Amino acid sequence: MNRRLLTVAVLFLILPAAAWAQSAEGEVRKAESERFAAMLKGDVAALDKLLAPELAYTHGDGRLIDKKAFIDDLKTGDFKYVVIEQHGVQVRVFDDLAIVTGTAAMEVINKGTPAKIRIVYTTTQLRRNGSWQMIAWHATRVAQ
Repeated sequence: MNRRLLTVAVLFLILPAAAWAQSAEGEVRKAESERFAAMLKGDVAALDKLLAPELAYTHGDGRLIDKKAFIDDLKTGDFKYVVIEQHGVQVRVFDDLAIVTGTAAMEVINKGTPAKIRIVYTTTQLRRNGSWQMIAWHATRVAQ
């Protein structure tokens, strides 16, 4: 009897934590999906909400830009995302911080020049006021 009671007590302690982790992972995946969709559409209003003010965005070519420069590039058309196909995405949640890794095949237009690129990336998401925002992105180009 005591063993059953102990098992039930442990389950009541573990299950809510596991459910929270799954819920947080789902929220991060949704934020990532919304961000990529906004990048494809050039939806700067959505990106303004999905990107943290202190964003550090490292492109695959090594350029490091902030949130303002990232959004300005989309507004002016200097940089346009045409296709983004994600693969192998993994999300790890640590309280109000999440690390996302994956690969992506992209078609972009950079200052009028189209390019097809493949990257591996790491992004850091931060939960603020109940919403996830990307605070850092780092991409490395890989051979086609």
